[in-house]
Amino acid sequence: MGRISRSYPKGKLKLRAPKKAQPDKKYQIYIEYNWQADNARKSTGISVFAKEWNDKGYGGIGEIRATANTDYKYYNNALHKRIEDIDMKIHQYYEIHQHITCDIIRSFLDDNDEVLRPDGGKDFITFAKELIESRYNKGKIGVSTWKNGISYLNKFEEYLLLEHKGTHGEHKELIYVSEINEDLLIDFRKYRFLAKKKTTTVNKTLSPILQACEYACQLGYVSHHLNAALQDLYMKEEDRLDDEENNIKYLRQEQLEELVAAYDAVEQPRRKEFLEMWLFAFHACGMRMVDVMTLRWKDIDFKNRVIRKVQVKTRNRNTIPLNEPVFRILDKWKGRNKVFVFDLLPENFDLNDNEAIYRRRNSWNNTINTSLRTISHELKWKQNLTFHVARHTWSVLALASGADISEISRLLGHTTTGVTERVYAEFLPDNLASVVDKLGFDFVPKIDGKKTA
Repeated sequence: MGRISRSYPKGKLKLRAPKKAQPDKKYQIYIEYNWQADNARKSTGISVFAKEWNDKGYGGIGEIRATANTDYKYYNNALHKRIEDIDMKIHQYYEIHQHITCDIIRSFLDDNDEVLRPDGGKDFITFAKELIESRYNKGKIGVSTWKNGISYLNKFEEYLLLEHKGTHGEHKELIYVSEINEDLLIDFRKYRFLAKKKTTTVNKTLSPILQACEYACQLGYVSHHLNAALQDLYMKEEDRLDDEENNIKYLRQEQLEELVAAYDAVEQPRRKEFLEMWLFAFHACGMRMVDVMTLRWKDIDFKNRVIRKVQVKTRNRNTIPLNEPVFRILDKWKGRNKVFVFDLLPENFDLNDNEAIYRRRNSWNNTINTSLRTISHELKWKQNLTFHVARHTWSVLALASGADISEISRLLGHTTTGVTERVYAEFLPDNLASVVDKLGFDFVPKIDGKKTA
């Protein structure tokens, strides 16, 4: 039988001496690896006479003879330990990558162990900038997002240098991808606030950093647990009241019933699908159009009957309980798109690109609202039906049914109950009065001989 070929080489010690070595001259001992018609070698800094070297000693690795001097054991131990350490690194690298080259071995001989890191020794700033460049070149982001992303990463690099937060580089201004951690980004966030930056600006600064962390997680450079914690570093922003929220339009219960009854009469298949999306948004506690569009199957926990989703507008993690109407709608949409529930985005769509999200959202919003307005026109309603009406309808009917304002606020995904109160202020008095009536407190003594009713 032939010799079994190895998957990676073992190191040996070689005395770099000619065949006819001079007896009074010392020659250097080298560590040498031969692999795939190439070799990697490095001097150990130790020299001996040719007669003091045993090329076949220590199991063929090589060793200094006992006749050399009294320190031969010390030097042999040091040389063999060095070989064993490099052999171990070669083994570790092969276990990860299933291949090895002499260039990798040379890096180990030079005490450069970066290739053994989970990230392969990649610098985070360079890694993040390459990601932005790649996304821009593929047309996934626009020029403004690209330029701003590079600028924000330069700010982070500046922070690493000024605050001495880096781990490598000439001035410790750089950090490896796998060394990114939660405390570092929390401190960077504080640093930006000290520069009197607003929450929106700080979130934008974090965006390319956290996108790079997400990609690093996909590549296995950082753990899923760490990445989840990092993604939560986006700060909640106070909801801005847009025109749709300042101008409350909603359907009464009888109009909702009319809309459901009109479903079967809708002849165009796409218009019928848009109505299904509207009804889903209503039953999913007034989910926004942009969140319906970006809803993924993996956001839905069918076992526990909830949707867990990071809202696009506020970056707030929201949990929405599901009911039977929602399940009936979802069941119809299964199999259309492997990633996104309502098939409004391609399966490979990048949810990290906010600019692209809002371009798609505006386009679909116009298309869907055009169809919805046609339905309301056919029903002879005075007001137009739009997607956002679903959100207001759910909120107003929930308030009218006596739901607590704080519960409604949480289900809507508002950052504070104050936002909910501002939006639906005109609908609160009657609801609050009904709460007082339900309590029925009557703890007033007889006044003027009469007890109040």
